[in-house]
Amino acid sequence: MRTRLLSLIFLAIAFTFATTLHAESKLEKRYAYTLKNLKLDKETAAKFGPVLKAYLTEKKAANQKYDDLKDKYKSAEKSGTLTDSQATQLVEAKMECDAKELEVKKKYYEEFRKVLKPKKIYYAFDLSNDKMSKIEGKD
Repeated sequence: MRTRLLSLIFLAIAFTFATTLHAESKLEKRYAYTLKNLKLDKETAAKFGPVLKAYLTEKKAANQKYDDLKDKYKSAEKSGTLTDSQATQLVEAKMECDAKELEVKKKYYEEFRKVLKPKKIYYAFDLSNDKMSKIEGKD
């Protein structure tokens, strides 16, 4: 019984660790992709890199509630059994997260302006929103 309990605890920890690593690797890929495609000189990239990483981290946190609900209702959505209540929760969470994300963008627009010219800021926001399939070269 004790061995079984320890095994379950170990599996839970391993799953949590793997999920965290996957999320971090996606953030790292998005970060590297955005920096690479902005084609900044080394000095500007060195100044902008930490600001970009902070932006991506806050943006991810702003969307966490919706992402969690989306994962929770994924099977219902795929099977077409999503209830009205679940759909309402998803819509409301999406609107709440969109508002939070907009606040993050406004905040980081001001931070980006300290390092980049407006055209590069536009491209930074645009590139950081690309789909993971494009970032990973599958698109």
